[in-house]
Amino acid sequence: MAVPILTDNLSKTYKLPGKQTRKALDGLSIEVPEGVIFGFLGPNGAGKTTTIKILLDFIRPTSGTASLFGQSTDNPAVRRLVGYLPEQPYFHKFLKPTELLSLHASLCGIPSRAVKSAVTTALERVAMTHYADTPIGKLSKGLTQRVGIAQALVGNPKLLILDEPTSGLDPIGRRHVRDLLIELKREGHTIFLSSHLLSEVENLCDIVAVIKNGSLVAFGPPEQIRNATTYIRVYTQTAEIDCLERLRFLGVQIEQQTDRMIFRVEPEKAYELFRALEQLGLQLLRVETERESLEEAFLRLAA
Repeated sequence: MAVPILTDNLSKTYKLPGKQTRKALDGLSIEVPEGVIFGFLGPNGAGKTTTIKILLDFIRPTSGTASLFGQSTDNPAVRRLVGYLPEQPYFHKFLKPTELLSLHASLCGIPSRAVKSAVTTALERVAMTHYADTPIGKLSKGLTQRVGIAQALVGNPKLLILDEPTSGLDPIGRRHVRDLLIELKREGHTIFLSSHLLSEVENLCDIVAVIKNGSLVAFGPPEQIRNATTYIRVYTQTAEIDCLERLRFLGVQIEQQTDRMIFRVEPEKAYELFRALEQLGLQLLRVETERESLEEAFLRLAA
């Protein structure tokens, strides 16, 4: 089967009042292989939502192309292979989760005889069976979010497009969703995950794309996007101002806290730092190595 998501030089320009325009996407080309968890990152206004809307055929690109499983995004047959959770799902509050999911199961083309089983399975996967017959209007935000995930799953789609799936969830709920996504990946599903929780993306995703101003600025596994440079962090007792001025000449990053100092230096300068600390009589408390996190890489690339 063709790759689940492929965009080629995708661009989208919105017309604004007064004959002005705003370019939301600018030549975006990404490929999402089958059976991975794909992280889609970018600051607010970077073009993430526009990309998702184009993939779902809610809007059309100004130029370029997008395809799902090798087919045009407007192909009804291929859209049945996709489950979608918007960032802010809205459901009629008088509906019960079982009623909502039954409707979505029917829309997915599930035969009527199999709808009940599909709904039960989806609710079990998001730990919502206890609330299956509770009107959605009486559910908390976190429980409503679980209903949203269940409706994305009910058709057993090959591709899941999830926009902030853990929004509103407590730590237990977030952990459950993370475990669920890993389980779905093992079953062969492809997951397109847009999230601002970068620690979550770093732990879950096989491939990450970072966009800024509608353009791709980084693409690859999280470890490839992070800066490969390793740093040494040295914790000492607090120091006088004149001591700190002497250490700044070594190119050391210094963080002063109430009860300790933290020095951050590249490995090749670590020996010079240790010698200087010894000469100044500063007691070492702890030494550890550090690599750039995905959050730090994101700030470097997209801020």
